[in-house]
Amino acid sequence: MSSLFSPFDPAREIGTITKVSANFARINLPYAAESSARHHSGYRFGAGEVGEFVFIEQEEKAIFGRIVEVHLPEGERLTVEAELGRKITSNPIGSVQMLATLDMTTKRVQPGIISYPRIGQHVYSAHPSLLKYMVESGSGESQSSIKLATFPSAQDVALNLKPETLFGRHCGVLGATGGGKSWTVARIVEEIRRIGGKAILLDATGEFYKQKDGVRSVYLGDHNPSLEGHDEETVEFVSFPYYELEERDLFAIFQPSAGAQAPKMREAIKSLKLVKLREDLANDGQLIKAGQMKRPVLDAIREHSSQISSTLADFEISKLSQQVQNECVWPNGGYANNPDPSTWGRTHDGEVGYCISLISRIDATLNSGHLDCIFRPEDTTPLSGVIEDFLVDSRNQVLRISLEAMPFDMHARELVTNAIGRYLLKLARAGKFRTMPLVTVLDEAHQFLNKQVGDENNRVQLDAFGLIAKEGRKYGLTTVLATQRPRDIPEDVLSQMGTLIVHRLVNDKDRAVVERACGDLDATAASFLPSLGQGEALVVGTELAMPMTIKVREPKYTPESHSAQYGKYWRATN
Repeated sequence: MSSLFSPFDPAREIGTITKVSANFARINLPYAAESSARHHSGYRFGAGEVGEFVFIEQEEKAIFGRIVEVHLPEGERLTVEAELGRKITSNPIGSVQMLATLDMTTKRVQPGIISYPRIGQHVYSAHPSLLKYMVESGSGESQSSIKLATFPSAQDVALNLKPETLFGRHCGVLGATGGGKSWTVARIVEEIRRIGGKAILLDATGEFYKQKDGVRSVYLGDHNPSLEGHDEETVEFVSFPYYELEERDLFAIFQPSAGAQAPKMREAIKSLKLVKLREDLANDGQLIKAGQMKRPVLDAIREHSSQISSTLADFEISKLSQQVQNECVWPNGGYANNPDPSTWGRTHDGEVGYCISLISRIDATLNSGHLDCIFRPEDTTPLSGVIEDFLVDSRNQVLRISLEAMPFDMHARELVTNAIGRYLLKLARAGKFRTMPLVTVLDEAHQFLNKQVGDENNRVQLDAFGLIAKEGRKYGLTTVLATQRPRDIPEDVLSQMGTLIVHRLVNDKDRAVVERACGDLDATAASFLPSLGQGEALVVGTELAMPMTIKVREPKYTPESHSAQYGKYWRATN
């Protein structure tokens, strides 16, 4: 830190301390009533503007703060009503929120106030290069730094953050529509690629399809969608086979009733798992029970109990509807006055009637074609295989999984996304990311968190990415959650975000949730959120000394997130 950028440059002095409290200082701002800002060394400084960052002089330290209020004493309000030829004399007063301390001896940046300023000490406008130093906590720039942003007041001064600062304890990108959230996500993804990291981007709307250079894009969903802007010959479709889902996911899709249907479907799944393990018990891939001996089946179930009790749906699903019908039998053979408990009885027509709606629903879902990427995965590569290849692929640093062609029918999109998170967490627990940490970027996170899908009898909690936020860090798996609705993200998940990049938030409920989730973001800092410009954000985190307003750099490949161009395509009719 050279003398050129000393915090106490006389040319940048803007006032003196008149009052000190625990978190705030009151200062005289003699230049705040001037009609224009000042300039020094090529940089503008407001000399008393709200939002301006300042240094308060101490003997061996400098207190870093932000002007949050400027006003005139009550008796001087009319002095700013200038008359022609009359010189204005006014004495503006400002309030500074004290945020951090810069030790002038060690050059260390420390959060909070180590020692308080004294009355009469001088206040200086912070040079942009010192803003950079304070946010980066003196770490400086390196090849592995994330070149994320600049400062709104000095866009030629870059803000670089270490990957550990941005991703080490997870990251949240929050902001209302139009605030620049998508650009921030695109910039983060490009920077991960540039520094040789590994990231999986779950693209809920397909707006990041322009991402190239070290990015592999795959598509889940309908094989014949209208993908505007895509070269359909190069579109790579993948599947997420049903046998990589869990049984509870299938219950949420098919929604059997609690009375007769759910038990029969559960027994049908158990039977189909058994015949896959013991083909000698199968009849056309099914287990026929009507009039058959129980002993061979029960013995086989005991022999393979661990595989059959697995939560994975590892069976031939095309036989499921017929097997449900096969389960509708009387519990014992023989006759009412002479039952035979060693065999199953004949078909129970009443139970078949109760299950007919479930059977029809299963057949309709499997034959609809909309969910072929789940139930007919034979012609495409499973996504799990693509992920395994990506992790050892030195050519690509980012895997973009597009969900734009994935239907919402039967909650398929939410269930598959949750299953992807569950699969990544399983890999993490197995130690796959110890030597190559992985960042998962989940766009439109409010669609996949804090939700339950299925009816009241077959409810599935979408908790996979919440679990990643809570325990993935210790395995080398971290996440970036991007959402325009912070109030729909569980607070216990949001509080796990070590770094928050908060764009404009207008809704007071959203701001309140963010304040509660982040201890470093108080009401004073949050009050700036509604007035942030497009692309501007407040960055706050456990690894940062204080909240700071930044201007996110434009990504090389901008996302397709613009609104409809009414003026371009609408024409007046006379």
